[in-house]
Formats: sequence, C-alpha cells, structure tokens
Amino acid sequence: MVPVTRVAATVGVAVSDDREEDLHRFVRGCAARDGNGDGDDLPIVVLWGSRGSEGSDLLRHLQSVEHWPAPRAHLDGERLPTDLRPHRVANQLAFQLGRRVPRFGRARFPRFFLGMGAVREPLDPDSGPGVRDARRALITSRLRNRPDGRNWVRESAEALAGVAGLDGPVTNVVGLAVDGVVEVVRTISLLRSAGMRWYQDGLGFRTPDPADALVELSVQEFLGNHEWVDDVLCRAFVADLRGEFDGGVTLYGRRTDALVLLDNVGTPAARRFLTMLSEQPDGSGPLLVVAASHQRFPPDAAERPADWQPDPLAEASTDRWSARRAARAGSRFYPVWVDPIDDVPPTAGPTRPEVRAETKRRDLRAAQFPAVAFAHRLTAAHPAGLNMVFETFRRNGGVPDHGDGAARYDLRGVLGMEHSTGRSLDDAVFDLVLGPWANEIRRGLVLMAMTVDLSDAAIAPILNTENQLVAKLITEFRANDLWVARTVADGVAQPPRMHPFALRAIAHRLGREGGIAELDLRWDQAHELLRIPAAARDDQRAVLYHELALGRLAAVATRLTEMFDPVDPRYWYELLLQVAVAPLARPDRADGANAHWAELAADPAPETVVTRRLVAALQLHTDPLGDPSHEMCAIVARELGELAGHADAGTAFLLARSSEFERCWNRWHSRWGES
Repeated sequence: MVPVTRVAATVGVAVSDDREEDLHRFVRGCAARDGNGDGDDLPIVVLWGSRGSEGSDLLRHLQSVEHWPAPRAHLDGERLPTDLRPHRVANQLAFQLGRRVPRFGRARFPRFFLGMGAVREPLDPDSGPGVRDARRALITSRLRNRPDGRNWVRESAEALAGVAGLDGPVTNVVGLAVDGVVEVVRTISLLRSAGMRWYQDGLGFRTPDPADALVELSVQEFLGNHEWVDDVLCRAFVADLRGEFDGGVTLYGRRTDALVLLDNVGTPAARRFLTMLSEQPDGSGPLLVVAASHQRFPPDAAERPADWQPDPLAEASTDRWSARRAARAGSRFYPVWVDPIDDVPPTAGPTRPEVRAETKRRDLRAAQFPAVAFAHRLTAAHPAGLNMVFETFRRNGGVPDHGDGAARYDLRGVLGMEHSTGRSLDDAVFDLVLGPWANEIRRGLVLMAMTVDLSDAAIAPILNTENQLVAKLITEFRANDLWVARTVADGVAQPPRMHPFALRAIAHRLGREGGIAELDLRWDQAHELLRIPAAARDDQRAVLYHELALGRLAAVATRLTEMFDPVDPRYWYELLLQVAVAPLARPDRADGANAHWAELAADPAPETVVTRRLVAALQLHTDPLGDPSHEMCAIVARELGELAGHADAGTAFLLARSSEFERCWNRWHSRWGES
C-alpha cells in the first residue's frame, strides 16, 4: 500500500485514519485502469459534507500521499475568480498535471496548448482582407515553421503561465518544455503531428487543413462564442491525457489514472468546468476527478433526492456507482458521504462501538465514555462539531469523568460555554452553519431550525415574513446546503430537516434571555409564529411540537390523551416520540435534570391518562442537552408502565417500550470501570 501522509484538520484534530484509508482505498481502486472495465468512463466522485466535515482535508490528504504513480492536480474553487472560464481552469490544472512524475514521466498537452495559443490573441474576421490574411498567415506559419514555432511556444508559454498565476522563469508550460534544443525540437514535432491532426475533427466537423481549424477557433473566440470554444478546449485537454495513456502499460505495470482534486466544486468557475467535463461524449479518458462540496452537487441531486442518495465513504465502489447510473440518467457524478448524520436513539448506551472508537482516538479513559457518548449524540457525529465540543471541554476544565472528578461540570450548559474563538459554542456553530450564505437569511435560518421539519408547509410562514430575495435564498439553502438532511424511506424522500447539531445549537442561541436581539426574535415569538399556521392547516404533530417547545405541557398531555388508542397505540407512540423531539428553551435551567423535570411537570390540575410527567421526562430524555446523564429514562419507564394499565390490546406493546427505557437506565448507571 502507498504510505499515508496525515493532514491536520482545521479544528486541530487530524482526520480519522479510517476515513483517510477508506478514501485512499476507493480512489486507488477507481484509478487502477485495469480494474475499471472501460477506462474512458470513470466516476466523477463528489465528497458530500456540510461545512466542517473535513472534505477539504481529505482532498489535501490525497494530494499529499507519497509516491502517487500518476499526475495529480489540486484546485480550490473558492480561490478561482467567479468568471473564470472552463478552459482557463483546465489551463491551471494542466500546469500541475505536466509536472514530472517518477515512473510515469511528464504529461504533455499539445492539442490543448495549440488551442490556447490560438485563442490567446483572437483573430478578428472583419479586420479587412489584408489584415485578416496576414494574421492567418502568421498563425499558420508559426505552426509549420520550426524557428517561428519555437518563438511562438516561448511567447505563449509566458502568457499562459501568467494566466495560470505563475511567476518567474517558465521552463515548462502545460507539460511542454521551452528551454533546451532537444526539448524544443520535440515540442515542435508534437505541435506538427498529434496535436495538429486532432484539429482536423476537433471542432466537431471535418477540416482538411488543421491550421484552418485553429484559425476558426480563434475567430469564434473573437466573436464571443465562448461556450463552444471552452468545449473544444476541454475536449483537447482530455484528448491530450488520453494520448499520454495510450497503451496503458509501462515497465512498472498498469498505469494509474491522472487525478484531479477540486475543492468547493459548487463555486461558479469549478462548477462550470466540471459540468463541461462530465458532458464529454466519450468519457473522461484516464482522468479521475475527486471533488468536495458543501452543497448538493450536481444540481439534479437537489431536484431528485430519492435517486441521488449518496453512498457512505466506507461502502463506495465503482460497482455501486455503475448500479445507480440508470436512475441518475447515466450521469457520471457519484456522490459519497464523508459525514453521514448519525442519529443516535435516546436509549443508546454509553459504550457503543463508535463511542469506544472516539474515546480511543482522543486518548481518553473508559470513565469518560458518557461524556464522549454525549458529544457524539449532540453533534450526530459531525466531525467539526465533535472537535468543537471537545475543544470546549478542554477550555472549561477537561473532558468530564463518570462521577465526581476534577473536571466535573454540567454538560447541559456546554453550548453556552466559551469556545476557542472566544465566543460561546452556540454562536460558533451558528456561524459555521451559515457559512458563505448571506447574513440576510440568518433570521430565516433560526426559524428553520425551530420547525418540525422543512417541508413546504412548515417553512411557508418563514418565507411569508421575508422579502422575495431572502425567501429565495432560504429555499436555495433548503434545497442545496448539506446542513439540511434529506432521508429516503422505502424509496420515498422524507421532508427535509435541519442537521441535529445545527438545530440544537441554534435553538440554544435563541433560547437565551431576550432571544437574539439583533434579529428581533425571541423563543416564544418564533414558536408562536410557526404554531398558528400549523393549527390553521390542522397539522397536529406540528401544533403539539410547538406547544411543547413553548412549555404548554398540560395542553400537550390533554391532546395526547384524547388521541391515545388503547387497542393499537403504535401510531400514537410514534407521534409521541416525534412531538418529544421539540427542543427545550433553556436545557440547563434548574439544578439538574430532575429539578428541571419537576418544574416542567408541575401543575395544580389533575393528571390526565397521558401524564405531564411522561411528556416532560420524555422531552428531557430526547434532548441530549436536557438529560445528558440519563436521569429521566427511569421515569419514562415508570410512566409508560402505568399507561399500559389504561390500554387493552396495546398493553404488551407499551410494556415492551417501558422495558426499553429500563434497559437504558441500567446501561447508563452501571459501572464499567477503567480501561
């Protein structure tokens, strides 16, 4: 195996070995041409991950792996001018791909270089017969005359290096050496042979004299037919790579495909280039593209989420890509999750395998399993989120032990603690979620986090309170941003929802005393704004959800009692769990979870069949901030057991659910000792 070079993540903890190894294995498998069947048809791999998912670090890891036996290039879309055309992006990649690689040599780009030279000084077809003919003669003579061609190579080398942002003496332009007699002769030979011949058909129609084709390319550039020119040059770029790989076998065995790594591929310049590359009629040749995106890419993925569910990185393969292509209209794009949401059930134990792995990775003790389990559940395993929580632990006394230790503090208040940025953790997460989106959607984003889901009906009240531009940005965020989770059940796309970590952090920020003053938004105001239209459309789930968030437990318990089905309570129980997901305005209020529960459940009115005690305990237990030490599961178990006494045929079902919470209590309150 090729040695792995580690790259530190932006928040101070290295990308996990497993993800690096999974990506390395997958990419090497794709790039091994003898393992792909048709080497001209490779996936365009898009690593999906919300901001902070470390997709950028994974790309940098691939770029830094030692002894990669093929040309490599890396570009960050955020560093490219938004108006940069696809052929200019290809020019930057070609400079990197043209570097000499041990056991491979140096890739040269004669076809692409010729086209770039032709469009560098576009030929005006209306400049007058004499001027036009002179200009045409100049182009063609450069291509046919060795001394003129040598000078043209040097002139173009300097110009194209400038386009690619390179400074200093140029000795190699897109893989073509311009210094040294032997290399210059070889360069001119390439220009007069393979590169030139390609242009006989390279424009999409037959041209007897390839020099005339280059003149036509130059003229079309002058006339502003930019999309056509870009397409021709992108095809020339791919054809050059294919020419370098003809034969496929070297003295050292099968060649590995060239690798292009594109970060932030959703940005305009990178998106245009990659879209054009994906539309090449004969595939990409020996070019494997691995991109990273914080938004759903390609665009079809947002429009048809059921067909574009990504594969987890550990399961990605060319076979799985091929199997999904038919449902994706033959697209070569292959989305792969680097940070799939890990929705941890409230009854999950503190020593599950992923918790043990995270504890070991961070060199912690077994006594710290509960704190690690809490962080894992709160963040839904989001990489940057986990790092931010553990950084906050360290900044505020260390990762707590199970029991009373030197670092003991109330986990319920972690989102209000100071992060390494000097701000509270909930503020830091809010800014991470907003990312490059305009600040104007900040208010809408808060309201989106408060909704029961992000269906059209649920977000309509939000859109109605904003102007048209902001409403459009909000809908684009919902459709494209990977902080919005989209799941599929039985082939049907479920309503989108906010990432659990984003939801909890934004809710915590809104729940502060006075709400978010700069947005003129408070907790009660936000939930009432969403509850009223839910009642108007008779959405009982949403109404109960917002009622519970507003602290109206008596009303929620009464309505749940009215809806209780003693014969078959399965649907009712599912509704109860969905309602209990409602966030707590101040999860760290009172002196611990038990005191908080007593405050929530307190009411002089008689208890209903579905008790306030059950609803309050379940809400606290469902919120990782509300009950991090799992004090409530015993209360939930007891209340469900008593409710079973009011059931008929549904008694066994409710007793089974009660037992689940009893087991939860036992798992969290047993002693597992030191490792």
